[in-house]
Amino acid sequence: MKLLFDIGGTKLRRGVLNDRGEFVLLDDRLSKGDLKAKLEALIAETIKRYPIDFIGASFAGQTQNNRLFFAPNIELGALKNEDFSDWIFDRFSIKAAIDNDLKCAAIAEAAARSTTRTLFALFVGTGIGGACVENGAIGRGANNNAGEIGHIPFEKTPFLCGCGGADCLEASASGSAIAKWSERYGFQARTIAELSNLDNPKAAEILDRFHRGIDYAVRTIIALFNPDTIVLGGGVALSCESALIRAKNAAQNAFKPSRRVTIELSSLGDKANLLGAALLDADLSKPKTTR
Repeated sequence: MKLLFDIGGTKLRRGVLNDRGEFVLLDDRLSKGDLKAKLEALIAETIKRYPIDFIGASFAGQTQNNRLFFAPNIELGALKNEDFSDWIFDRFSIKAAIDNDLKCAAIAEAAARSTTRTLFALFVGTGIGGACVENGAIGRGANNNAGEIGHIPFEKTPFLCGCGGADCLEASASGSAIAKWSERYGFQARTIAELSNLDNPKAAEILDRFHRGIDYAVRTIIALFNPDTIVLGGGVALSCESALIRAKNAAQNAFKPSRRVTIELSSLGDKANLLGAALLDADLSKPKTTR
């Protein structure tokens, strides 16, 4: 049985997956606080209840070779630069692996589509990110950062992205961007639906910026990765029909030789990251050492 974590910028989720492929979400809590202590307590609690033989974790930040380096919305504390798999094995004698959340989601979405050759997962939640899987293998790049669509230059903003950039796409087309822009204009909104319900020209401006960001992301993905399928997921994207509509329209105006692409919503919903973490013990999906 596998114990799975989704370590996000807002939430820390825990679930178990049995040998029959049945998944049970155990809890969904805020991710603030001492992350290492919180994970250790949850692992200790879980292994008293279930025969866990693998621990997989999805992480909303930069990872390489099972080490956590940076997350714009997560305080790493004692886990920063520590080998996650070594820590877990030394403490609990259980195999473990951790990877970027979008890479986990992309692995799971690709595994759920046997006929897809090249899939790009574009997820919009607290942030916006992506990852590409081709013929079952995740594209990683030199430092496991390939596919970081949220940090490509888009438009200048009056506040910094979590990575420190002043023009990242994530600062215009994400849940955190909606919250920051709304606060700047003196009202509160965190979702597309809340923006749409406001009779306010500034809310309309934020909404327009968000949609232009989705357009830009889709056209960039098509030009650079030439996928046959783009899967749109994440809490913000899945909560509004307009994101899918804009993504499909953007594909029609994309780089013409690569325009034939299927745009669809995640088939796994909010379980994609967790189910992808379950696949991290497969050799094909493990981050490869670059040294």
